[in-house]
Amino acid sequence: MANSELRMTKSEQRARQPIGAALAGAATLAVDSLRAQPARSTLAVAGIVIGIVTVVLVASVLVGLRNSVAQLFRELGTENIFAFHRGGDPYSPPTEAEANRRPLDLSFVPALERLGPSIREVGAQVLVPAVTATRTITARAGVNESDTVIIEGVTPNFHEITGAEFEAGRPFTELESRVAAPVAVLGANIARALFGGRSAVGQSFLLGGDRYFVVGELAARRGTFFGENRNDSVVSIPAGTARRKFPEAEQMVLYIRAEAGARDEARTETETILRLLRGVPLGAPSDFTLSTADQIIAQFDRIGAQIFIATAALAAVSLLIGGIGIANVMIISVTERTREIGLRLAVGARRPEVLRQFLLEAALLSGIGGLTGVVVATGLGLVATAVAPGFPAVPPLWAVASGLGTSVLVGVVAGYWPARRASGLDPVEALRYE
Repeated sequence: MANSELRMTKSEQRARQPIGAALAGAATLAVDSLRAQPARSTLAVAGIVIGIVTVVLVASVLVGLRNSVAQLFRELGTENIFAFHRGGDPYSPPTEAEANRRPLDLSFVPALERLGPSIREVGAQVLVPAVTATRTITARAGVNESDTVIIEGVTPNFHEITGAEFEAGRPFTELESRVAAPVAVLGANIARALFGGRSAVGQSFLLGGDRYFVVGELAARRGTFFGENRNDSVVSIPAGTARRKFPEAEQMVLYIRAEAGARDEARTETETILRLLRGVPLGAPSDFTLSTADQIIAQFDRIGAQIFIATAALAAVSLLIGGIGIANVMIISVTERTREIGLRLAVGARRPEVLRQFLLEAALLSGIGGLTGVVVATGLGLVATAVAPGFPAVPPLWAVASGLGTSVLVGVVAGYWPARRASGLDPVEALRYE
């Protein structure tokens, strides 16, 4: 009778125990159990670690890349509209449908400025192919040479329209562009490659066998794509000079700068004017593409979301394998500890307490895997950032929280059936188990 009263008293005391203390006690038992079988636990969480590393690392890369790309295109002007006769990157090969489209023309610049009331000014960028069927154009200054140069002919207002910052010197003048003067503005990387630590302004260099004089040196751009900003490797020459020196340079991008707050109106006006200038029939689709920084960033976001979904699907397979491993460990644990469970139930432990202990054990096991995965992914991201400072890959807070939450959820789901089985054991039968 005394033992029964004592057991009842303990049960009542346990029922009155705060939930936090009950969870702490269950967690202590779970940790002790995991310490008793470290090898088995390590193998069980391997799949969880791989899945979380994959998801968190890819999320880190995509977020870092997205932020860099957003900054890259915002540097070109959030109020600007870009016109090109094809879609996509001007330096990428055309699609079959776009291959026969006529390039835009320099004569469109004054026409757009004159006819578009919402258009503030227009700049042009002539793309000069550095590699042709007969030669590769290189830049050389003394013994220094660069064969990764990007050559562009630009209008005098181009650098102002795109918000380019000058480290030294100035942009071109209208006179220099009109008389096709042999002058150039260098990007930060090409200036360093040709002239080292010296100022490039006032120096001369050879480009495709012709001598040019540097009138301006641009500051390094902040936005990057995979750690690089193509504008840092550009040699800009006046558009008139590019047309005269490189007659094969036909492709052109127009930069239309809208009046403050009138970008949508300027876009509509630009499309209408270009259709008239290019003779596009009424009702026919435009044979050119108009885009803005926001549109390009949104397009990148859509691509990034698709990549992340595909990666998450692959990581889900790894998490499923990890969950199966955790379920297997928990089943074995329940089987090996049948007598222990029976003894606990016999001395007054309630079935919800047993269920909670094994669920906590599975959650801790999976949570350790999630935490390890987050730490590994963070370490890899920091290493990538140290190697390429312009390409940050530090995990965002939401990716860390999602990784930890997902790992714990996988553990709870995987451990529920073994925990339910443990809490449902008959104490008498469990004590007889050999």
